[in-house]
Amino acid sequence: MPELPEVETVVNAIKKSLKSMTINRFIIMNNKLRWKIDSDISNSVKDQEINFIYRRGKHIIFRLDDGYLLIHLGMTGIIKFIDSLGSKDIGKHDHYEIQFKDNKILRYNDIRKFGSIHWTQDIDNHFLIKNLGPEPLSEEFNGVFLKNKCRKRNVAIKNLIMNQNIVVGVGNIYACESLHLSSIRPEKKCKYITLKQCNDLAQAIKYVLKKSIKSGGTTLKDFKTLDGTPGYFKQKLMIYDCKICKCGAKVKNIKLGGRSSFYCNICQK
Repeated sequence: MPELPEVETVVNAIKKSLKSMTINRFIIMNNKLRWKIDSDISNSVKDQEINFIYRRGKHIIFRLDDGYLLIHLGMTGIIKFIDSLGSKDIGKHDHYEIQFKDNKILRYNDIRKFGSIHWTQDIDNHFLIKNLGPEPLSEEFNGVFLKNKCRKRNVAIKNLIMNQNIVVGVGNIYACESLHLSSIRPEKKCKYITLKQCNDLAQAIKYVLKKSIKSGGTTLKDFKTLDGTPGYFKQKLMIYDCKICKCGAKVKNIKLGGRSSFYCNICQK
């Protein structure tokens, strides 16, 4: 599933690709996504100007003159640009497209159909946004914040930092990498995590996410950037899906919350 770095990569690519920010038409080809595409979106966004494009958690948000367009990529969602209107090459898994005044088309393709698109006038109270935790790259997310969330909790630290209500965008890969970098075992109970460890972990999360964004995200199977190229952070992974740690020890793999959790028995305590 695309996580924060992958979505940030897509947002940055959209900003570079769009010259005209005025929406001409919104066309639905197949409305069957995780939530059925509302046909009213077509009238809601027609002739609207996109004032700003940004990311909130794993969501792509277009701020319009009136309201917001919210896009989630799900597990296999891909955004691609087509340069001419009236294109006939609609793919089997194409679901909708946004046509712009300069004849450029943003088209959404999703094989597994777990993505979604919504129009809302109140983005902060939208059901996909209102309960999200802070952005991990913000000043609000730091060791003190993390320590307060860990206090008296009997859950594994990896599960806590992957909880989108605690902090957004730290997916399985980035959680494993951050915990390895901060020398903390993924299954360690939150109530036993010290303030120093929380400081180290918060800094590690920021470092890993920034590094992945710079590399264009991580491609393990489905994620590709707008030009169809994969993200290259996989080549820089230190622990996730690795056989041997940098210390020479064999990498362990346990299940936490149904997800593979890679760690080093020597480096992480």
